[in-house]
Amino acid sequence: MASAALKLIEAATTLLLNANVWQLTGQAQADALAAAEGISRRLDYGKLRLLAEFHRRDVAGAQAGLSTRQFLKARLHISSAEAIRRLHAVRELVPGMSPTGETAPEELPATAAAVAVGDISSEHAQIISSAIRHLPTSLDRDVVAEAEKTLAGHARKLDPADLRTAAQRLHLHLNPDGNLPDDKPSRRELTFRRDAYGMDVIRGRLDAEGSATVQAALAPLMRARSAEDGIKDPRSPARRCADALVALSEQALSRGELPTVAGERPHVTVTMSLDDLQAGTGHGTLNTGAPISPETARRIACDASIIPIVLGSDGEPLDVGRATRMIPLGIRRAVVARDIGCVHLGCDAPAQRCEVHHVRHWANGGSTAVGNLVLLCPQHHWTIHHENWQITFQKGIPYVIPPSLIDPEQRPRRNTMHHLPGG
Repeated sequence: MASAALKLIEAATTLLLNANVWQLTGQAQADALAAAEGISRRLDYGKLRLLAEFHRRDVAGAQAGLSTRQFLKARLHISSAEAIRRLHAVRELVPGMSPTGETAPEELPATAAAVAVGDISSEHAQIISSAIRHLPTSLDRDVVAEAEKTLAGHARKLDPADLRTAAQRLHLHLNPDGNLPDDKPSRRELTFRRDAYGMDVIRGRLDAEGSATVQAALAPLMRARSAEDGIKDPRSPARRCADALVALSEQALSRGELPTVAGERPHVTVTMSLDDLQAGTGHGTLNTGAPISPETARRIACDASIIPIVLGSDGEPLDVGRATRMIPLGIRRAVVARDIGCVHLGCDAPAQRCEVHHVRHWANGGSTAVGNLVLLCPQHHWTIHHENWQITFQKGIPYVIPPSLIDPEQRPRRNTMHHLPGG
């Protein structure tokens, strides 16, 4: 029966994939989207019912010596987290069987009924599950059942974001002296996972107070920059938020007030040969093990402490020199007095948010002198190193030369955000 049903579903799916949907009117397309979503949700519930029986009979263990989670990960190529989520959904949304052979009801019967007919999605169900699990254990079972029924009813009409708000309000009503389900500092978490492209994906959870604290700290650093010539800050809000988090961390590191780690102040380490740094070839390696481009390494090395290490023929350290700060404090103060803030066009970042950039890199013989140094905020420091912007000096004052795409004449311009024009 199940096999025959799956063949029919496969045949119907093939028909849908080959259908000339462009011939449908707009209203017909909208109706088809809604119908397809309902069918997809019901199919998801059908998959849970299959999984429930597979898990109950321990097929994976009996035939392959695997747990059901391990089987799902290996056979379906899904993550362990997704496999665990599905098994959790089975327990909550699919009727079970007691040791005596009697049918055991679902843990969330009203939610299960709504999922089974396609009225709500698995995301809705997860929100209801979380809300019910975090209700006080002292509540009467009938009260909990009514709460689940209420949320399932809301889920039929609300999107997941609004349903989450409804769940929080329900908690306030049932547990006025307690915490909301996502309002417990003990449940805070933050993880970093590297993706296939070398970027680190950050995933976390904060309680309401913690989130408000972090957002308050990021807010002044993620303002859209004003710009000259009417050109707006091209960064999206998400990009500005990411830049603000990095800037906040850089400020914390530069102040030197963080606790030491293994007897040292927290710092970012880049390993790279001097030959590659000078030639702009090869790659550097961060202390996290992530590779970085030579230009990124040159940017970091502009304003950093350098520790020379002599390596043997097999790459073993033979001699470690002393840390040397590239920008002495007196020279830094002179650069700050001249530039006041970031010298890039239209940028109003103040000096305390800036790094010192070697116009001619020290690895290529550029001097660490006021006449070869400028202030750049982290974003524009990256721009100067990786894009076709240039910096020149006129009478000891730094000017920025845009790429020819922006200014075909490539006229040197001075940022007027910190100085009066001509000043």
